[in-house]
Amino acid sequence: MASKLIRTVKESDASDLGEKIVKYALVIGISTAVCFGAYLIYKQQQKPKQQNKADTNERTTAKTTTTTIGSDDGHTILKSNENIKKSKLDESIELKNEGNAKYRDKKFVEAIAYYTKAIDACPADHDEQLSQFYQNRAAAYESLQDMEKVIEDCSRAIELNPKYVKCIQRRARAAETIGNNELALEDYSTVCFLDNFQPVYVMSADKILTELAKEYISNLSPNTAELSRDFVHTSLNEFEDDPALSTSFINEIQTAHPDSNLDRAYKALNDGNFSEISDLCTREIESEDSEYKNQARLLRGSFYILNGQYNEAVADFDTVIDDLNSTEEMKINGKLKRANARIHLRDLEGAMNEYKTCIDSHPNSCTPRVHSGMLKTLLEQYEDADEDFAKAIEISPTNLRAKYQKLINDTKIGSKNNNKYLVDQALSQFEEYFDTCKKDIYYALALTSAYLDNDRKDKALEYLNKFIQEIPDSPTLLALKANCLMTTDPSNADEAERLYKQALNYDASNETVLTMYAIFKCNRNQFDEAAELYEKAIHCSRGEEKLMQYAALLFAIRAQGRAIKRLNISFPGNAGFPPGGAMGGAGLPAWLGGMG
Repeated sequence: MASKLIRTVKESDASDLGEKIVKYALVIGISTAVCFGAYLIYKQQQKPKQQNKADTNERTTAKTTTTTIGSDDGHTILKSNENIKKSKLDESIELKNEGNAKYRDKKFVEAIAYYTKAIDACPADHDEQLSQFYQNRAAAYESLQDMEKVIEDCSRAIELNPKYVKCIQRRARAAETIGNNELALEDYSTVCFLDNFQPVYVMSADKILTELAKEYISNLSPNTAELSRDFVHTSLNEFEDDPALSTSFINEIQTAHPDSNLDRAYKALNDGNFSEISDLCTREIESEDSEYKNQARLLRGSFYILNGQYNEAVADFDTVIDDLNSTEEMKINGKLKRANARIHLRDLEGAMNEYKTCIDSHPNSCTPRVHSGMLKTLLEQYEDADEDFAKAIEISPTNLRAKYQKLINDTKIGSKNNNKYLVDQALSQFEEYFDTCKKDIYYALALTSAYLDNDRKDKALEYLNKFIQEIPDSPTLLALKANCLMTTDPSNADEAERLYKQALNYDASNETVLTMYAIFKCNRNQFDEAAELYEKAIHCSRGEEKLMQYAALLFAIRAQGRAIKRLNISFPGNAGFPPGGAMGGAGLPAWLGGMG
């Protein structure tokens, strides 16, 4: 799927590739991981290819000395070492040319013999020629399908010339053929760095990355880690009108039906024992005398989504929507959550139709229009989103969520049209809700992201400090501040690291923090530590989709880390975490298909 979007990166458009990759991660899936990591170091290539040749020439310039050689007639002949080496080099080149002729005639065994003689004859300090001879012999071995020999000769050539694109590509093909996917991924990543991300290399890397991720997750043991508390509460907060989570309903259950399965599910929610909730809801649903089966289905469906069980979630919401005993509030909530599940299933068209149907059947409800507008904003349908938000505010003038979602969309319209006045006006109005919404985590993330999206890091940091005073135990806000400090000034690395560690002390299973911290480690060329953080994220996540995303990132960063070390380049210190939204990952809120 990635091949439909990836193109050759030119100097003029390299700056927006990462943004495009992240923005469309919702559509093209995990194959973006290697592309994004590669983009981050695209401009870090140290030297143009021409200099590599110059360096080789400098290395191969021999110091001229003389040696005495006896002759048959008793005379002494003086001959320079330089001339001896030149003679041997000429001999080796002639042998290589003979090998080339045999190769063109498809006499590969004979070609190998000539290339071997050329290697033996070549002076040891002529790296460029030796690497070429090994590469040519590897090509002959490839024609004979001897991939082990191909890898062996290519490896020797690459040791002599680490930026030998043709040879690295050949070794990648051979490694892929014999199933050495990690070496193949490393080599394809290296070729991407050296050759401007030609689509053929990117797609090859993506293909291998997907295979590695699938194999990795197929061998994982069942996940026993609890869901992140921060992730759960942020995700559930998106559905502010959820009848199954209203304070009055929970109080009713606790008062009228203490120690029921549903009551125990709410206690588990409050205590952070999230793994118990689905089973308790199931018992409530299966209880013959329960009056609250649909509320239990709404709650269970929500946790099915959080656990990556999207089809099971859709089934629960279908039942609620179709049940004649469901209230209008239940039906609306079921439809919105069903649309959410479809987004996770990559069915954007289905989700959009779901919102439209919900709006048509509940024309006086504000919430469906807010959710519809948010998806349209993500898909850059800003004018259509503006209509949704405006109508939502008309229906419910006091709905703060509708108001600040409209302001987010206004900043997008202003940026698209290069209208600084509209952007400034929207941000100014956004700030007016601070006193009312300062303890609302989603408002905090939305306002901070709006400033970051418009390159107002000073204001983003100012408000992050304010929000952290109001919500001091939010790991996501702490991690976001760490990232903001780093993108403002890389010398803030020690403070940023302290904040990441503090965030994980609050919530060790927070996938957003783990992945942001991993990118921070990449920026510092600490690739092994970054890989460990991705592994932790894998063991805290749920659902095949997220496991694939994290596994892909894990293998991508391992491969790219090795490639970076081989090429002696640096991961950019100012890259921060992926752009596109405060929640990181795919740049989406967790409920809208993001990585949470």
